[in-house]
Amino acid sequence: GTVFVVQWDKVYLQGKEDVGSFTFQAALHSSGRIVFGYKEIPVPVLQISASQHPVKAGLSDAFMVLNPSPDVPESRRRTIYEYHRVELDTSRIASSSAVEFTPLPTCLQHQSCEMCVTSELTFNCSWCHVLQRY
Repeated sequence: GTVFVVQWDKVYLQGKEDVGSFTFQAALHSSGRIVFGYKEIPVPVLQISASQHPVKAGLSDAFMVLNPSPDVPESRRRTIYEYHRVELDTSRIASSSAVEFTPLPTCLQHQSCEMCVTSELTFNCSWCHVLQRY
């Protein structure tokens, strides 16, 4: 009830099955903490070709738009728009390693007017007396 874990087991690079398989996890904690765990990374991530698809590691906000494909009327082309990216240094990703992201404080943590107005957050947060919320 406090963590959601997704695991990828024995994932192979297309056309490079001989290098071995990757096994890794993403754990989303109810506290907002995110942990990427890397169990098996058979080759350095920097050596993975980005010719077919970009090689990225980290977090980002994004949204996807499905557009009709001009070449094939029945199909759709998806476009992903990405913003607010936090990238990991892929040279640090190795077998038996982990990376942890801890959320910064936000207005969501305040449970009272006193906590809100005395916080040291760097953005303009204010308490609403009508709603009894930040």
